[in-house]
Amino acid sequence: MKTFKTAIVAATTLTALTLATAPTAVALDASAGIATSYLFRGAEMSGGSAAFSADVSGSSNGLTYGVWASSGDAQTEYDLYLDYSGTAGDIGYSIGYVDYNYLDGAKSGVDTEAAGYEAYEDFEEVYIGLSFGSASVTYYDTQDSDNTYLAVGYDLGAYSLTYGDAEVDGEESTHFDVSYAVNDSLSLTVSKPEDKDAIVVASYSLPF
Repeated sequence: MKTFKTAIVAATTLTALTLATAPTAVALDASAGIATSYLFRGAEMSGGSAAFSADVSGSSNGLTYGVWASSGDAQTEYDLYLDYSGTAGDIGYSIGYVDYNYLDGAKSGVDTEAAGYEAYEDFEEVYIGLSFGSASVTYYDTQDSDNTYLAVGYDLGAYSLTYGDAEVDGEESTHFDVSYAVNDSLSLTVSKPEDKDAIVVASYSLPF
């Protein structure tokens, strides 16, 4: 496990350093949105209240980096991320790193047990993903622990299907999501966590 973590971090760092010296323009993107609830891996992280979010990112030569933030009644979070993506023939791949930061801690009414997350604690993940056609699989590995998350996805036009399997503190939980993109800005998601009621979330985002 430690070898896997070290290899991912080394590959991501090497890619970032290499591309940082390339004389190419950096594309900047930003967006903001609102959702009826903050859904994360089958867990409703905002206690059923609306959540506002914003994202600012830059990209160059397949490398994307940025910050994503969310705030609502239950918590305030910001994430720093780095991703390198590309293709090898018909196979797509991605290698990345995410640093999750929670400013307020857990609040009452937040059902994090569905995904195995019992409290808001800062953590870091590395991940590796592969895709072929409409199918994808991504494996996330939490640093300094044995926690993992596996997501298997499939796109069907405006619909997308996701099966997630989380292992947190030795406990395993699963969820199944169906999402529908009404248009480029509005999407609907129905998530069914293991042994929990289904969660319905509507989200709206716009670039700026």
